[in-house]
Amino acid sequence: MIPPGYERTRAAFAQRLFAWRMNRAVHPERFASFGERSAIVPPAIIRSPHRIHIGDNVLIHDRVWLSVVEEYHGQHFEPTLTIGDRTVLGRDTYISCVGQIDIEHDVLAGDRVLIADTYHRYQDPDTPISLQPMADPEPVRIETGVLLNVDVSVLPGVTIGARSYIGAGAVVTRTVPPNSVVVGNPGRIIRHYDRDAARWVEGAPPGWAG
Repeated sequence: MIPPGYERTRAAFAQRLFAWRMNRAVHPERFASFGERSAIVPPAIIRSPHRIHIGDNVLIHDRVWLSVVEEYHGQHFEPTLTIGDRTVLGRDTYISCVGQIDIEHDVLAGDRVLIADTYHRYQDPDTPISLQPMADPEPVRIETGVLLNVDVSVLPGVTIGARSYIGAGAVVTRTVPPNSVVVGNPGRIIRHYDRDAARWVEGAPPGWAG
């Protein structure tokens, strides 16, 4: 007879073992904080882990690039990247952070997602863009329960409201209210949840131009 709670205990042990195996190459002790049962699947490129906070039960799939930059060609930054509890980031995730990026709890992101709070300036016509200064960072926040489908880009200064659904390939250039459905490039709201009417409504909320 299987004792009560055996399956739950076995699953918890298996999760801890998986995290331990994955994190041997990551060295969680280098991070500002690294939650229990969280795992980053190698290979991964991680810059400035001491400025990255990882919550509990986070899963970051392989080939992630967490580019958290403190210095670039004489520019100095104070970046902070936070990834909340139970968040899952897909393969080839690229996060570019020189300021502040907050990814809250229970966020699910597909493969090849880009999240950036800055970009390379391009105004000097005689200098390679890769050698031009980084733009001043604008904070990015992805609130709890958001879904980012494959190939989504989230640009500087954007907040994506809680439980919003961002369709595949969308480029989010401006703040999105909670419980919205966004598609396209540039992203536009095609549906939102009206709390007063207690139902989903086609189009964007009043006052939102996208």
